[in-house]
Amino acid sequence: VRPRPRPAAPRPAAPRAAPRAPLLSGEAAQHNFRVMDHARSSLALFAGAAAGILGLHSLAGFAFYLAASLAMSAVWWAAMRCAPARFLPSPSLVWTAGVFDGLSSYVLFWTLAYGLVHVYE
Repeated sequence: VRPRPRPAAPRPAAPRAAPRAPLLSGEAAQHNFRVMDHARSSLALFAGAAAGILGLHSLAGFAFYLAASLAMSAVWWAAMRCAPARFLPSPSLVWTAGVFDGLSSYVLFWTLAYGLVHVYE
């Protein structure tokens, strides 16, 4: 007859480490920036055409671009489930990355669409 094994003594609980920020690979960050850049470029094209068709002038046209850009950033924020630090090096980049890069494309399509639609006014 074998003797019954003794139950092991309970191990002391290990101290819990503070939660760490997730690591972000450079490749993933570059991909995310490319996707955001493509989306902002497309936004500049379509928002510029819309501003031209609507016949917006001067500051109203630039305010339209700012509003469209803020709406795009809000969509990205929601798509990232309000945790952009998991996808980008800095959470503020959702709101600022590439905003002014598409401004010249916006103005180009704004004036093109305005000239095509409102030529005889």
